[in-house]
Amino acid sequence: MPRASHLIPALVQFTGEEVIRNRFKFFALLLSLIAIIEVLLAVRGSASRIEGLGIFFIVGLWVVAGPLCGSWVDEDVRLGYGALWLQRPLKPFDFYLARLVSLVVWANASATAVCLSALPGFAVAGDVQGLAELTLGAGWIPTLLVVLSFLGSSLGARNGGLFAYAMLFAGFALPGFADAAWLGLGRDVLEIIFPPASAGLAAVTTIRSYGVAAAVAQLLPIVLYTIACAMLGLLLALGVPSRLMRAL
Repeated sequence: MPRASHLIPALVQFTGEEVIRNRFKFFALLLSLIAIIEVLLAVRGSASRIEGLGIFFIVGLWVVAGPLCGSWVDEDVRLGYGALWLQRPLKPFDFYLARLVSLVVWANASATAVCLSALPGFAVAGDVQGLAELTLGAGWIPTLLVVLSFLGSSLGARNGGLFAYAMLFAGFALPGFADAAWLGLGRDVLEIIFPPASAGLAAVTTIRSYGVAAAVAQLLPIVLYTIACAMLGLLLALGVPSRLMRAL
């Protein structure tokens, strides 16, 4: 019976063909726009150009993950795709672990592509170090988005991408919302549910003042949150065979 380690290469290739190659024009256009706009922002020479470069870089990370944020698990149930692999000697855990790993691999590859596209602009601005700091502080965004979309689809969300983007947006907005409204114990609950996204941006400031080690330590809540969401998504995905039986 195939294990997850045997399935991962095949699903990485499948995801590449299904998502990346079928949307090659989208990715090519997006990466080209990032490179061009970053260079144009850099040559403007204004005092705020570095901030503009950073904002557009982060926006690129949000957008590039979109095609990977599919309702993978929910579609297996709702559209009956899961019945295809159930006919093979596969365990749900091995199959969905391999699928999740393949999504994370391509999410990291997409983040790297955005970083390389932004590099000319930061080089023109003379702040390559700033790009490295932003990559550390925000490079996790595509990975967390694909994990959240997997979790959302495991929960039964028909649009796993919308679930992921809403969760991440709420994570960024929570600190400001909590300061504006008295939430009491509700704030502690929301901080558990929504991702600690502000920790990533804080890490950019930390690395400049205290070094890489301190910034990496500050990113630990995001890492733990991502792992927890991945484990919960996999646990819920184990119920796909029984959900398929009820759907038939």
